[in-house]
Amino acid sequence: MNIQVPVDPLEWQISQDSANSIFACLANTIGAAESVLRVAATGHDKRLFFKVVASLYLLSALGRLVPTATVAYAGLCLLCLYMLTDESRLMSTCFSWFSRRRDCPTSVQD
Repeated sequence: MNIQVPVDPLEWQISQDSANSIFACLANTIGAAESVLRVAATGHDKRLFFKVVASLYLLSALGRLVPTATVAYAGLCLLCLYMLTDESRLMSTCFSWFSRRRDCPTSVQD
């Protein structure tokens, strides 16, 4: 394999809009996680508290047993399976609607 990696730093740069959107997404994700943990820490919502504790314990145990790359690969596989089932559900809805001579919806309503 002969792969050329660009050495010029100008080729590695991204636009300001792309950087802003990446960091905005990251900030929103971190903010959402912080708010969930903050609500769980107050103890007012017992179900959320136990869900967070159980999730953190399972992630801790999983991290001790399995290498990080394996966990990342399994997560990617689960994401692909979720996307496949979601798409197939959309396609089955489209086909059932098509057989009744209606237009196909753009998304599945749960």
